[in-house]
Amino acid sequence: MPLSKSPNEPEGNGSSAEPSSASRSSRFGVALILLSGVLWFSLFAIPFLPLTVSQKAALAGADFVAVQIAWWIGAAMAGPKLVAKLTSWFKRKKTTDKTD
Repeated sequence: MPLSKSPNEPEGNGSSAEPSSASRSSRFGVALILLSGVLWFSLFAIPFLPLTVSQKAALAGADFVAVQIAWWIGAAMAGPKLVAKLTSWFKRKKTTDKTD
């Protein structure tokens, strides 16, 4: 006679060796968001490269577009809850002015 599973147990064969596809896409989304941060900071190095001004401008434009693409695709893959958590780290805290 098989034992009944508890309602909190995940479905499947009981082994959690392989993450679900939702977990994989969420992790890939976070990786893309992190990549967008790295690309964003690489913009500061472009003026110091030994390139012509037009090449620097083209590289900076392409880098900015890559940042935006990586961020938005990563945000879509990571999900709204994770994106809200990440963006809350960068928002200013509201301060209350207490005058006595």
